[in-house]
Parts: sequence; structure tokens; C-alpha cells
Amino acid sequence: MRWYQTFAKVSTIFVAGIFLCSPGLAAGDREGWRHFKDEGSKFEVFGDFAGAERAYAKSLKLVDASKASTAERGEVMARLANVMLWQQKFKQAEPYFNELLKLIPQLKSEGKKNEDFFTCVDSLSNAYYERSQGINRIPGIQHSIRIIDTAFGDIHPELPRELVALAYTYSALGMNQEALTFANRALSIAKRETSEKGQIHLWKTLALVGNCRKSVGDWEGARQAFEQAVSLMNKSLKRFSLTAAAAKAQLAIVYLHMHKKEESKKLFKEAEALFASKLYEMDKKGLRDIGTVGPELLALAQMYVAFNQYSKAEPICRRSLMLTKVTFGDKDPFLINELRVHGFVLSRLGRMKESQGQEAQAQALASLYK
Repeated sequence: MRWYQTFAKVSTIFVAGIFLCSPGLAAGDREGWRHFKDEGSKFEVFGDFAGAERAYAKSLKLVDASKASTAERGEVMARLANVMLWQQKFKQAEPYFNELLKLIPQLKSEGKKNEDFFTCVDSLSNAYYERSQGINRIPGIQHSIRIIDTAFGDIHPELPRELVALAYTYSALGMNQEALTFANRALSIAKRETSEKGQIHLWKTLALVGNCRKSVGDWEGARQAFEQAVSLMNKSLKRFSLTAAAAKAQLAIVYLHMHKKEESKKLFKEAEALFASKLYEMDKKGLRDIGTVGPELLALAQMYVAFNQYSKAEPICRRSLMLTKVTFGDKDPFLINELRVHGFVLSRLGRMKESQGQEAQAQALASLYK
């Protein structure tokens, strides 16, 4: 072996020995787990969630053998679960979620010294809401709500948003009474808000309550909720939004059912014009910031169906399905109603084979959530 090869080999062993024996990385040492936690955080910043998961897993092993506090251990656990969710590893994150739920009450009683832990728990709650897709959508939102309820209570600003999302999801699955329960809870929280943003959220929640009441056959309750929503909406900065158009479309359907023909026709024209305007704007922007456009478009299709205008409803149904798939994936529960409405419209247009295909897809998708 040449002298420089011997030198390189010895140098490598020496450097590796320094790394392995470094007090900062020794098993059980406080700084060892901190090193890997910081490493995981850097991976997260660059979107390398697999790398972050490996680093946080190493950190958690070291923190278990160290003298780290319960809050520090919980913080690493929350970070690890978070990056798992970003990789759609819902089942793998479950044990950490369950353990965190046990830790939260204990650490909550200790006060402000655990702020880092609760910041990570808050981030995990948001990840459950934002990253859970397909058949994990309902348990994901449920997990998010459980974290918020346990750690923060009704004061958390995102709780109404998540209650509304869960209610809409239950409604899409035909679980109308469950949907109404969560919608009513969201409404009781929304009523406390007095700001402009709070008022916008209030009328959106009222529209949700109206949808849920209509679904359980409470047409009078639906009328009251939609009328309050539209009244607040007309004073809002968001009165020209697709959500506003959807609320007007639903109220037009309610009025038609209650034989209020003049009021129904008036709202039909307003909703149709507002939808046309917003869709024109969206066509110019392309598929950017489409949010909940798909489910909101379903209200327009349902309005056309109520007024027996099936040829107008059919392209809206197709667009609703496409946008929902783009936003939420091809297993989202919102698609169940959209497929069924489309199937019904196709049957009215005499396209029975296509209609049966859409109904079959709806049934297959619904079976995933049973």
C-alpha cells in the first residue's frame, strides 16, 4: 500500500471516529437528538420529507434514551408525524397521534414553557387537515379537530373551518344528520365573530347549515338559513364569489320547492349571472386557485336540474367533476354527489349507458367509506 493510500485510510478512520464519538451525537446525550431534530427541520425546508422523516426518527430514538423533557420528546414526535402525513403515510403516523393526545393535557397544565411543543402540535393539526386525501379525508379532519379540541378548544381560529369541512364531507356521503351536528357547532362558533372576515365565515356557515337542513328534509329550516346567508352575503366584500352564487342557487331551489315561483325565478337569474361571470374570470386565469370550485359548481347543476334544464346542467356536471378531481383527487367524497347528479342528468337526456356508468362509479366510491 502506498504511503498516501495509508494516510487517506487512517485519516478516514480518524474523522469517522471523531464523528461517532462526538459528544453532540452520542446516544442518550441531549445534543445528539437536537442535532437530528435540526437536521430534520432543514430537510423539511427543502421539501425532502423522506429525509426529514429519517432524521426525526433518529432524533426520537436518541431523545427516548436522554434526559430530554416530555415536551421536547413530544415536539419531535409531532414533527415526525407531520412529515409522514406529507408523504401520505397516514397509518404510520397513527401511533404518534395517539400518544400525543395523551401528552397534550399533561403539558397543557404546565403553561407557556411548552410553546414549541404546542406550535408543532398546531402544525400537525393543520397537516391532518391539508394533507389527508381520499379515504383518509374524514379521519384526517377528525384527527385535526381532536387535536384542536384537546390542545386549544373553541378559541382556535381554524376550528370552524374544519368543522365545516367535516360537515360537507359527511353530507357528500349522505350522512346528513351527522353533517348537521357539525354544521350547527360551526355556526355557534361563527356567530361570536364580529369582524368583516368573521361575518364572511358566518354566512358561509349558514349556507352549509341550509344545505344540511335541506338534505334532512327540513325545508323551512333550510329557507331560514339560506335567507340569513344571502342577506349577510349581500353586505359582504365576497358577495360576488362562487360561494355566494352557490348559496343563491340553493335558495332558488328551496323557494321552488316551497312554490315561491317569483322569488325562485329572481334568484335563479342572479345565481346564473354570477356563476357565468366567475367562470369567465376563471377561464382567463386557468387552473389556479380553484379551491372548492368543483363542489360549488354542483349547486348550479342542481339548480338547473330543479328547473328541468338538463342540457345546461350536463356540461356543468362534467366541469364540476373535473375540478374536484384536480383539487381533491379521484377518491374524494365530494365526487359521489357530483357523479350521481351527473348520472341523473344523463338519464334525463336519454344517455342511459353513460348514466349507469356514473352511478356505478358513485357506488364504488361510496363503498370505500363504509
